[in-house]
Amino acid sequence: MPESSENNFRSLIFATAGHVDHGKTSLVANITGTNTDTLAEEKNRGLTIVPGYAYHHFSSVIDGVECNNTLGFVDVPGHIDFINNMLAGVGAVDGALLVIAADDGIMPQTREHLAILDLLDVSRGAIALTKIDRCEPERIQTVIEEIKQLQSTTSLKNAPLFALSNETGDGIDELSNYLQSQFSDDSALKKARDDDQYFRYLIDRSFVAKGIGTVLTGSVRAGSIKTGSSLKHTATGENTKLRSARLDKTELSEVYKGQRAAMNVNLENKLINRGDWLIDEKLFHPINRLDATVNFIDADFKLQSSAQYHMHIGASHYVVNIRHLGDSLYQLKCLDLMIAHHDDRFIVRDPASQHTLGGGRVVDIFIPRRKRSSESRLAQLNAMRHDSFEALTQLLKMQVDGLKLQEFSICRNISNTAIERLLERVEKENIGFHSLTLEKFSLPVLLHENYYSEYRNNILSFLKDFHQKQANQQGISEPALSRGVDFACSHLLFHGILQSLLGSSTIKRTGTLLHLPSHKTSLSAEEEDFLNRVRPLLLKAGYVPPRTRELVEMTNIPLMSLERILRESAKAGTLIKVAENRYYLPETIMTLAGFIEQLIAAEGTDTGFSVIQFRDASKIGRNLCIEILEYFDSVGFTRRDGNSRFVRTNKENIFRK
Repeated sequence: MPESSENNFRSLIFATAGHVDHGKTSLVANITGTNTDTLAEEKNRGLTIVPGYAYHHFSSVIDGVECNNTLGFVDVPGHIDFINNMLAGVGAVDGALLVIAADDGIMPQTREHLAILDLLDVSRGAIALTKIDRCEPERIQTVIEEIKQLQSTTSLKNAPLFALSNETGDGIDELSNYLQSQFSDDSALKKARDDDQYFRYLIDRSFVAKGIGTVLTGSVRAGSIKTGSSLKHTATGENTKLRSARLDKTELSEVYKGQRAAMNVNLENKLINRGDWLIDEKLFHPINRLDATVNFIDADFKLQSSAQYHMHIGASHYVVNIRHLGDSLYQLKCLDLMIAHHDDRFIVRDPASQHTLGGGRVVDIFIPRRKRSSESRLAQLNAMRHDSFEALTQLLKMQVDGLKLQEFSICRNISNTAIERLLERVEKENIGFHSLTLEKFSLPVLLHENYYSEYRNNILSFLKDFHQKQANQQGISEPALSRGVDFACSHLLFHGILQSLLGSSTIKRTGTLLHLPSHKTSLSAEEEDFLNRVRPLLLKAGYVPPRTRELVEMTNIPLMSLERILRESAKAGTLIKVAENRYYLPETIMTLAGFIEQLIAAEGTDTGFSVIQFRDASKIGRNLCIEILEYFDSVGFTRRDGNSRFVRTNKENIFRK
């Protein structure tokens, strides 16, 4: 007996295409037994207005395993007035069924629909020549020759043609058998469980079912998910729970890439629109710009810089400005927020939305603020047009500011598991890189060995020269070091490189000052004497050190001389200046930082802590509390947000001894 399980449910979704009244709806009904025209107006007018859906279920045995297959149909409108609805229907399909009536032959919407399928790179499918019962053999043969010529330069050039009649049933079984045979091609089918990508579900309809709640229908475009899991609704940013799922009439405990499924969620129906997505929250990244390749039907077409074009992506429609970047690369900008990922296909129509101009593929959704059409940016975009491994290796070699793995994975929807496999392949190719942990990024930034070595050598060379010229100073602050080596990339990357050098003990940090491990400060006799006199006073004072004028009274050192020695001590790292008249010992600052970490642990990382909470817990006066916290803000240990503060990094990253 063949094995069978829910995990062996597989589906393919085909969209009908073609001119109005060529028999698309009747053909789908003959194959599935379902009339997809459900609106009263559709039935009265005898034409499709909104996409309709129907299914044909059958089983097959492959390698001793019984598979439950679903052949799904999206019956899209053929009338020119409803082209937007047609585009919404074909935005997420696996194949197409181009329908042409033998009596009419090739019509305007036949050509436009085929052009759209070609621009969307839909290559799987078949051509149905309908109404052969109304024509003489000579007419049928003429139309067949015209169709072969039309399809020869499109993505459907290899699609077989089936001559048939919806009235007599001739040829329909042959077409149905061919569509069913597509399930035997495992290489072209989506894998049931796909841990390479996170879950993406494109919504095309929603309604309220009595006793159930909000029900969505749509297509799983990536990944898989089990019922009971949490998902992000892209239009609102709200999280929702997947209560249950069905494939036509079959209950599912898990839905997979490639399936068309109905899903019951705990969202209000009024919040949901066609074209919204339910996605894994790791992918949530709304954008109003994207870089893409665009191919125009007319090779001589010229964009109007101020014009607003219509973009159809997934099941959504946006009004966009399009800017040419170079070659076939363009940037599309929209006032509304969009959801898109690498390799998503889209269609561009003219400002009046009367003609299809071209189509494209998304390349990148993380757009730099500057130099968007520079040579380096175009080189990056061209690298990103390759598959993930080739793109990653090329970007590693060319990105002087490192490859942000988190952005790379979100853009291309690559799971952490798949990222690990990619990096293993890179290592096997002996491509050297350093993995840097940066704030704000959950995944590391990868910096090619060549760039890392260059930055490392510049930092070490500068520190060596600095120590020779400033022997009495313990080291240099991170911002000053960045300026000294003229680091052109982001401060986050510079900080990440420093953390790597600190981790390997290539450099050291004393207080907030960076220095070579071998460096020893050469304090003047005056500074040595001062430190010996003032250190016991500061230790005794604890969290509330004497003000500068109080130190004058306690040491009998004149004010101007005292201020000069304090400045020199701060440069040497033996004291830390927190405010104009307050200096702390480095170990006291470290203790206060640890105190704040304990406070955060008690209050919670999400809520932070206030000045009042810090004052009450530390027993330090309010004004001094503010000075201490503002110092911690300035060196990057804490971050202020309104009346609350949050710890940005471990104290050792800032105040390492």
